[in-house]
Amino acid sequence: MNKRATIKISNIIKEAKDIKTFVFKHNLGAKPGQFIMLTDFEGGEKPFSLADCDTNTFTVTVKRIGEFTSRLFQKEIGDFLSVRGPFGSSFFISKGSVLLVGGGYGTPPLYFLAKELLKNGASVTVVNGAKSKDDLVFCDRFRELGVHYSNITQLGCLGREGTSVDLAQSALAKTKFDYVYAAGPEMMLKALQPILKEHEYEFLFERYMKCAIGICGNCTIDPLGIRLCVEGPVLPKKLVEQLTEFGKYHRDATGKRIEY
Repeated sequence: MNKRATIKISNIIKEAKDIKTFVFKHNLGAKPGQFIMLTDFEGGEKPFSLADCDTNTFTVTVKRIGEFTSRLFQKEIGDFLSVRGPFGSSFFISKGSVLLVGGGYGTPPLYFLAKELLKNGASVTVVNGAKSKDDLVFCDRFRELGVHYSNITQLGCLGREGTSVDLAQSALAKTKFDYVYAAGPEMMLKALQPILKEHEYEFLFERYMKCAIGICGNCTIDPLGIRLCVEGPVLPKKLVEQLTEFGKYHRDATGKRIEY
């Protein structure tokens, strides 16, 4: 829904060196995989996936990577931000045995998903990877849920070197999963895709978004013309397999193709 609400920051949690979670008390009514558009009244509006949501609160986890997020990092508890949403498609809430694959600061939406899957009676396994421990988030929160959890870094900070795709491949070799979900950098999703040929899955895509309601076309993905802010950001296997630009290029603010 394209509703706007001006909401006070109720809490700020430091997750890692340049990653914070912002907590808001508001009944957003969102589902796992959906996102909001957020502005600080000082210029620009940016999309953020939801790390958690219930009837009273919702949270977004932010990586400081530019001017907008740097301003967010200066905010304090009690400051106001303006929010539109929720927008986009959501994850299918499965039962049975499921695998969640997260990458870096793109992992938090899987926490919201894991909670809903557990409520639905699913057996949940989570693998979480990042370049370094400074980008590895929500480790304790996943463990507190009681899911089967493991993590890894590319730099070997935790005693072993590798990616979440490596952990996923190992998990798939040991366990029969009914469904796989993934969220993280697009090249991680692309590397994961070949090992999921025999599995149903859903990927959460993150692309440049301006309007969030399907008008501007900046988040359109070839060749299907899917608007990731409307038909996405969560896409099922049958659509992902048809995306010719997946893992090859994305678009900047002008719509220009940028190769990975």
